[in-house]
Amino acid sequence: MAIIAGIDEAGYGPTLGPLVVTIIVFDVPDEKADCSLWDLLKDAISNGLKDKKQRLAVGDSKKLYSTQKGLKSLEEAVLSFLWLQNIKSNSFYQLLSNLSVCDATTIARYPWYANKDYTIPLTTNVSAILNYADLLKYAMDKQGVRFCSANSHVVTVGEFNEQVISSGNKSIVLFNSCAKLISWLWNNFKGDINLVVDKQGGRNSYSGLLKNRLSVTDVKVLKESNKISTYVVADTERKMEVSFVEKGEDTSMATALASMFSKYVRELFMRLENQYWIQFIPDLKPTAGYYTDAQRFLSQVDHVKKREAIKDDILIRIK
Repeated sequence: MAIIAGIDEAGYGPTLGPLVVTIIVFDVPDEKADCSLWDLLKDAISNGLKDKKQRLAVGDSKKLYSTQKGLKSLEEAVLSFLWLQNIKSNSFYQLLSNLSVCDATTIARYPWYANKDYTIPLTTNVSAILNYADLLKYAMDKQGVRFCSANSHVVTVGEFNEQVISSGNKSIVLFNSCAKLISWLWNNFKGDINLVVDKQGGRNSYSGLLKNRLSVTDVKVLKESNKISTYVVADTERKMEVSFVEKGEDTSMATALASMFSKYVRELFMRLENQYWIQFIPDLKPTAGYYTDAQRFLSQVDHVKKREAIKDDILIRIK
């Protein structure tokens, strides 16, 4: 069997809220290793909402989610895939635990997260999740494909700021999270591994960073360009080809699904953050945390922030 994996993020650019990075892992028969997972699993999966036809939509989260469209397509995909592994997430904190997101002591620093659990799903129901999970199982069994894992890494605002100050570079914060997930993949899977990472931060060369993070001496460079940078790392037990691809979620279903997991988790975090401030200002319009609207939001909550002694270093990103 060959390992097909993808990594993508949500929340690299905003002023408020966490950065979330997720890795998705499948294994497929060796003879199907070069096939598109969208093609292999077309009985259960669509790559967009328009041709869904009772199938799950799996694609770039930026195309599937907006405040107008809501969370439903993200939530259905995330919870249905987890159900394939008999992983049931009935609440926000249970989902964080299931995805190995971050430890409770980190979350406890934030008054909008600490002990603020709530029930999920928010936009669908368990019957729909079960139906989609059955459909996925049928399609995967038919093709010999197995969903292995979904793991996420969350960088809260305080951690984000600390890492930016330490490294002096915002893109290093993103790569640090990606590297933890790449290292986890390298250490937990054997054989032929193909990983597509959505390219962010303007970097084209990753060989030195891969050597340091994977503790390997030899990283073979296959290609380095603005669009794609590809490397091969190997030892006696495994060989991994890792490609950092611009708009990787459009070329790899695993990367697209990672995008959806990351966006879903981030939006659940943002839901708590908005609720915290709305309890003090009931008519406050929620924010997604991006720069322009974040300035509006921060100006409206400023008096509450001062009264509640909320420090900027856990609320506002410095970059």
